[in-house]
Amino acid sequence: MSAELPIVAAHPPGTPEHTSADAGTTSPAAAGLRPIERFNSDERLSRIVPQTDAGAVASYCSKFARDFLDAHLYFCSAKFTVARGGKVKALDDAFREAEAWFDAMMGSFTDRHQIEFALAYIDIPVKITHQFAGRLLRLVRKYDRLFAATLFCSAAGSVSSTEREEVMQLAAKRIAGIHLLCIPDNDKYAADGTRLPNNHELKD
Repeated sequence: MSAELPIVAAHPPGTPEHTSADAGTTSPAAAGLRPIERFNSDERLSRIVPQTDAGAVASYCSKFARDFLDAHLYFCSAKFTVARGGKVKALDDAFREAEAWFDAMMGSFTDRHQIEFALAYIDIPVKITHQFAGRLLRLVRKYDRLFAATLFCSAAGSVSSTEREEVMQLAAKRIAGIHLLCIPDNDKYAADGTRLPNNHELKD
């Protein structure tokens, strides 16, 4: 695993920052998204013993990205810093699979005909306390890039509403799956990253 910090905000090429698809409208409310005033998982930040201490900017344009960052970013960050053994491998494997999947999907949709238009992006500063937290933030960014690409394809008629919905559901599951891996304690994972049966715990 290699750290790729610091992270800076990135918006899809050709998409203006902080603008709305509706001409003349630039407020976050017009885009249908509430700005994150304070993360719901913010109280966990003070309990984290950071392995890195980098500032970053989280940028989002979709409801899923906003809600995931708000509810789970610092929860996952706290779990990353205490993960050991098989849990680290399980998380790394999930990240690798998700990253490869997003890259493949982006390649598929960027090759299709698109009609691009302005989307509203909202930025919020965040703390990155572990390299996995950086990877998670990048995955959320990849989700929004895919969200935008499929939306532009939808406008051009190169993707059906059903296909787009299915792809975005799968994208959400890839990221949500990493959150789910964070929940069990370290002793619930074997050395190879597989989950142990509920009645089995690793002994020191």
